[in-house]
Amino acid sequence: MSSAPPTPPPPAPPRSRRLLGLLRPYSLQFGATIVATVISSVLDGFTFVLLIPFLRTLFGNAALPTEGGTKVEAVLNKIAGPFLQAGSPEIALRNVVIILLVALLLKNLTSYLASVGSVAIQEGVVRDLRVRLFDHLQTLPLGYFQRTRAGQTIARVISDTDQVKTAVSAALASLLQNVVVILVYVVILFGLSVKLTLLSLLLAPVLLLIIRPMINRLRRRSRELAAERGEVTSQVGEMIASAKLVRAYVAEAFELARFTELAERYRKRVLRAQRYSSLTSPVSEVFGGFMIVLILVVGTRLALGATLDPAVLITFLAVSLRLMSPIKSVSNYPTVMASAVASAERVYEVLDLPSAEGDRPGETTAEFSERIEFRGVSFEYEPSESVLRDVDLEVQRGQVVAIVGPSGAGKTTLVDLLPRFYEPTRGEILMDGVPLTTYTRRSLRRLMGIVSQETVLLNDSVLANIAYGLKDMPLEQVRAAARAANADDFIMRLPEGYGTLLGERGTRLSGGQRQRIAIARALLRDPPILILDEATSALDTESERLVQEAIDRLMAHRTVFVIAHRLATVQHADFIVVLAEGRIVERGTHADLLSADGLYRRLYNLQFRS
Repeated sequence: MSSAPPTPPPPAPPRSRRLLGLLRPYSLQFGATIVATVISSVLDGFTFVLLIPFLRTLFGNAALPTEGGTKVEAVLNKIAGPFLQAGSPEIALRNVVIILLVALLLKNLTSYLASVGSVAIQEGVVRDLRVRLFDHLQTLPLGYFQRTRAGQTIARVISDTDQVKTAVSAALASLLQNVVVILVYVVILFGLSVKLTLLSLLLAPVLLLIIRPMINRLRRRSRELAAERGEVTSQVGEMIASAKLVRAYVAEAFELARFTELAERYRKRVLRAQRYSSLTSPVSEVFGGFMIVLILVVGTRLALGATLDPAVLITFLAVSLRLMSPIKSVSNYPTVMASAVASAERVYEVLDLPSAEGDRPGETTAEFSERIEFRGVSFEYEPSESVLRDVDLEVQRGQVVAIVGPSGAGKTTLVDLLPRFYEPTRGEILMDGVPLTTYTRRSLRRLMGIVSQETVLLNDSVLANIAYGLKDMPLEQVRAAARAANADDFIMRLPEGYGTLLGERGTRLSGGQRQRIAIARALLRDPPILILDEATSALDTESERLVQEAIDRLMAHRTVFVIAHRLATVQHADFIVVLAEGRIVERGTHADLLSADGLYRRLYNLQFRS
């Protein structure tokens, strides 16, 4: 019977909470940056408060009043009053300057530490998210990669995670730091003048009401922009992968036109998003300017009415102007978040996809000693589109079974069920009488070596490609596997032998050479089960001879499933299975099937008709 469907994952928490969760490993470091910001903000405000004794000393008044004055002056008097009032006005002025310089030095030191800490956090967050996303991609069903363009996936791993970093760390840290600055300055402003501060705070909510509609539209535009960015990445990736095809069909102008259209569409998306992104800053700045003018008008009247000291008014205005920058940053925060949340949605769309590769509780390590059985196996990639129908097959250890049939018969799908790349829709596959679903996928795949027509080679050395997935493999063992695969001779003729970089997808090698590298890779693993999927179908006669010799060595003393289009390569199999429209229509030896005068005989005659 078929395996039970995987348990659906629990509902994901809100993405805003998940974004904040990325900061959890950095909570102590994040707290330290906030503390440094608080100290920096207090010192920054302190330097502005020093304007009061500076102005009074400069214009010949007492440095600080011993009675009366503002609450801020009272606090400053307790901290530095004796030092600021000592001696002549010249000495007091000198002391004010000394304290101002020391405060500036300490303020900038703590500000630098907060900035460095914030960068360290944001880069840690983006690394963690990328690693998590990359790890999850390796657990997704193969169908995901078949229906999703590679460029979209790459965009999620690279650019979208960068945008998420902006939300979680850079913007969030900036928000908290600026909020701390604003709170410190607001406390100072209250200490200088309660009336002017209340006037400023009563107007602040109006700014939020103005900006909110712009943020909602920006979030939608940012989502569209992120998707379009993925399309551009996909188009570039396809062009690079098919450069030879493009030139062979003289399609450079066609590809350029396609890319130009895509780039223009992306440009329009950027402009639409930027209209709202760029609007928040001038709106907040104009609104802040209006508030400063209002404070200046009201404050001047209070100063002329002798209810506010002119030095205090000047200091109030200086602090208010200094407050403009953090208020502007906070007002821009929703803009940054809108773009980042759109990218976060794309990242979490992938992270929320259920894994297909995780080992379930109770699965054990696979071992193989006797036989492999297919019992009533059916498979569908999509509902109502059957690829395999009621397949029954038994292969004993050490046997070589060939699987043949017309294109689209389900040959590759049949062998893809063995390493559990897919699970049967109905029926089951057993190894030594035990369903494959009771074994972990990793242990099952360690029993198998796979050599297919499309050999995948990495942009790495020959040694690393042959020893792929195996750590610290001695060169001699790698060379022994290469010799058995008829590959050692041509490898040693490469510029750096086994240290030669093969280039992306192994483009420096011929098809036959790539296949022999793949066979050497399988030989080095020494698996008891071997799957050969059209391993010689695309080779010339000489390359096929060398590869076939290597395959013969590889097949010795193993259980082998051979998918072959060239029937001459399967005549010596222990038995042959003929697939048509997902069903086994014939089985037997080469001689039996020729005498049966069925589908196998017709395929054989088509290939060998003179």
